[in-house]
Amino acid sequence: MNYFLKLRFAVWAVVILSVIILATVGTMLYFMIANKPERQGEGSQRMEHFFKKELGFSKEQETKAIEFRHQFFQNMGSIFTSLEQKRIAIINELNKPQPDTVILNQIADDYGVLHAQLKRETVRQLLRLRTICTPEQVKKLNSLNEKIIGPEGMHRKSPNHPRH
Repeated sequence: MNYFLKLRFAVWAVVILSVIILATVGTMLYFMIANKPERQGEGSQRMEHFFKKELGFSKEQETKAIEFRHQFFQNMGSIFTSLEQKRIAIINELNKPQPDTVILNQIADDYGVLHAQLKRETVRQLLRLRTICTPEQVKKLNSLNEKIIGPEGMHRKSPNHPRH
């Protein structure tokens, strides 16, 4: 084979491989984007199932609870983003050769403020849910509050909060 024939073959091989790679990447992106709403839908279905099963919500109550949930996550989006940024900032500062404790303390304080906002919004969400509950459902919701809010300090064991 002469030089130009080899070059032409190499160019076509690169073109074909590039098309294959682009098709693969495009397919992956398509399925990643296409599956996001399904995952969110599954989460909503789990939450709907939870309230229907645990609290015995009617269809009307489920609809209202979904509205509350959407409102909750709209309010929480920026807080979740900020918490993640603060977490990364702490890690980055800790990974420096000489971490600055003043900076770390300030980031930790900022993180604490954001966490307090998160807890306040969670409490507001639970109070909103109470408004659509019957008195019997409120009793059930009250018994689920610890499970919904979650135990703090999961890294430590406390006699008041046994771990299973």
